[in-house]
Amino acid sequence: MRTGGLQAAAERLRPPSSAGLSWPRRGEDTAQCGDEERARLVHYDRLMGLAHIVAVALALMATLVHLDFTSGNQTDWFGALLATTLVFAVVYHFVLPRVWCSHTKVVLGLVVDAALVTGVVHLTGYHMSVLVFLYYLIVIAASLTLETGATFAMCAVISACFIGSLPFDPLLVHAFHAHLAHVVLFVVSVWLVGLVSAAATSQIHAADRRLLDALRLQREVAAANAQLSAELAMQLDATRALAGSLQRQRAETQRLADMVIGAQEEERGRVARELHDEANQLLAALMTSVDTAEALSVDADNPALRDTLARLRRLAAAALRDLQRIATELRPPALDEFGLLPALTRHVRERTEGTDLDADVQIEGRRRRLPAAVELALYRIAQEALANTQKHAMARRMHVRLRFLPDAVRLDVSDDGRGFDPAAAGGAERDGLGLAGMRERASIVGGGVEVSSRPGGGTRVSARVPLERDSALVEVVAS
Repeated sequence: MRTGGLQAAAERLRPPSSAGLSWPRRGEDTAQCGDEERARLVHYDRLMGLAHIVAVALALMATLVHLDFTSGNQTDWFGALLATTLVFAVVYHFVLPRVWCSHTKVVLGLVVDAALVTGVVHLTGYHMSVLVFLYYLIVIAASLTLETGATFAMCAVISACFIGSLPFDPLLVHAFHAHLAHVVLFVVSVWLVGLVSAAATSQIHAADRRLLDALRLQREVAAANAQLSAELAMQLDATRALAGSLQRQRAETQRLADMVIGAQEEERGRVARELHDEANQLLAALMTSVDTAEALSVDADNPALRDTLARLRRLAAAALRDLQRIATELRPPALDEFGLLPALTRHVRERTEGTDLDADVQIEGRRRRLPAAVELALYRIAQEALANTQKHAMARRMHVRLRFLPDAVRLDVSDDGRGFDPAAAGGAERDGLGLAGMRERASIVGGGVEVSSRPGGGTRVSARVPLERDSALVEVVAS
């Protein structure tokens, strides 16, 4: 238990380690790094070169303030080393990363930097403060770019370079014991700076990785959103194209339905004219012949013949009346001449005359003429509703209400018959074709038809057709 506690405490006290930057290792292809990651590594390499140039500038300033630096030979060596250091910094950290960017290059560059710093400081008279600063700068650069192990290795290299230069320092040669504590303190400080820099760098790299991951995720989300937007735009275009196609098909269907109903009305008119011009005249001639034969039968004193002729005359009269009614229903002349109100009132009166069905017509609103197509559609809807009531409803009362609204006209035909279930198959088979015809006629003029019914509760057929306010409508008085 105590050993486990010590291990846990040691784990807590151990500073976090850093994996460094993703420098390519030996055997790895530099091209495997992404363009963005390679640009990031080159940027860090150039920052190290910039630090190198700053270190050279500091060494130069230290030389200028060192009054004992008078030896010409030292000056020549210092100038040559300074020029070499500047060329190395420019070539190694600014030019070479374009073709060589690896972990080995960074480690080798830091080792050379430590050697050059040691030589420059030696030639400038051992400015210890400058040497300490430059060594610290190299350690910090190593911790920012390399893993924790490589950083500690650089601390060992710097310690070796410093200790190796001690025999050439005159102060230490003459008074080594007096400056031994400073040497130990400096070496320890280098390692402490390495330890702290590695711990801080691990946090920086962790935050950097989190930031890069967040940016990568954001780019992926943006790319997914862009793809989704493109797909939505394509679907929207497809939907618009489909809506346009459906609109064209609806318009074409409307046009064909209009043509069919127009052809039906034209055929109704033609049949009505033929019935009126031909069959009506034939029946009238037949009745005239019957009248003549009936007059001649008086002289023949034949009661049976007179009864037969009278019955034949009644049949011919009934056939003539039915023929005239059928011709009128096929194409009522009153609809074209006087409009919807007189034609509708007359039709309801003629169809219910002599029957048990009590029907009435009610007009509401400002009475006026409607467009011919609207009047024809409403007349046919009322005609079909009345026919269905007489055939199937077994109703006693029927009410027709025509309402002129400001922007529409509404027709309601209701009865108190037995009703039916519109959703049931029987009702659909019985009235489906008639209801479909009503709806088709209403849709052609831009309106609609609603049918409400229930078994035992009667039936209501409601048709509503919108009207343009600017349409020229003529007021009339219903007959």
